[in-house]
Amino acid sequence: METSHKHSHHPFVEGPVAARAVRRVFIITLALNVAVALAKAGYGYLSGSIALGTDAVHAALDASSNVLALMSLHWAQAPADDGHPYGHRKIEILAALGIGVLIVIGLFELSIAAVNSLIGNREAPQIGRGGFIVVIATIIINFFITRYEHGRGDALGSQLLCADAEHTRSDLYASGAVLVSFVGIRLGWRWADPLGAICVAFFVGRAAWQVFRDTVPTLIDAAVLPPGPLIRVAQAIPGVISVPLVRSRGLRNAAHVELRIVLKETLNVAEAHMISENVATALRHDFPEITDVSIVALPHEQENRQSKDVADSIPSPDRR
Repeated sequence: METSHKHSHHPFVEGPVAARAVRRVFIITLALNVAVALAKAGYGYLSGSIALGTDAVHAALDASSNVLALMSLHWAQAPADDGHPYGHRKIEILAALGIGVLIVIGLFELSIAAVNSLIGNREAPQIGRGGFIVVIATIIINFFITRYEHGRGDALGSQLLCADAEHTRSDLYASGAVLVSFVGIRLGWRWADPLGAICVAFFVGRAAWQVFRDTVPTLIDAAVLPPGPLIRVAQAIPGVISVPLVRSRGLRNAAHVELRIVLKETLNVAEAHMISENVATALRHDFPEITDVSIVALPHEQENRQSKDVADSIPSPDRR
């Protein structure tokens, strides 16, 4: 007796509705990021501040990552097909990884510019009241963008939105470093401007690490859910003796779970099917991020026989 079941469940906002909601967020943040980048680039050019100029590059990376995300959303929502039975949602993760690559490129450019300015005895920029107004205004805007993207990303279960929010958060911190450098410049410290640019580079690097940390495990099919809680839920269902195999993969908000459950020997096929359905229902209830559950149910006798066959196939150290 062996039964296999696959169940689909969508507890999060899915499909066209989710795509439109995420796209709307990116359009709004794109417009705000373009405004921030133009403001920083304009005043950076007029004042000669390398810290603000490099921070403008960082803001431009925010805007370019929004464009990249909007392009990826079209592909990520394509339905599953024969060649991609799990769908195309990992395209969203690839786009998030692309954001991380953009951050690294920005980090390299910022670091080179800052070091050249620091060792080149460059004249200090002229920072007036307008510079403080520009930076403080962009800090407020970036704070709003970060909170907005994180909130919508959690609500919609979008890893792409959360990754982009981390990118914007690094720009928020970087603008704070620029603001501090402006204070130093007003106090007559020539090195405050390149030092501020170096601080910007630090925050860019931190954002890159966070994006890679969150996206790479998904691409290499790391376990999405810990097996222990899944086993406990399955074993709590009457008729289940043990759960010898648990696997999970996919996205944080779209996990695919595979289980092998061992049932009592006296059960018939209909009873085994019902128990498998109960296990799947319980898992989806306790873990709403699960979108697919595949269950293979085996009677206790057959599982023991398979385990014995596996053990017999392993050569003993004493065998010649």
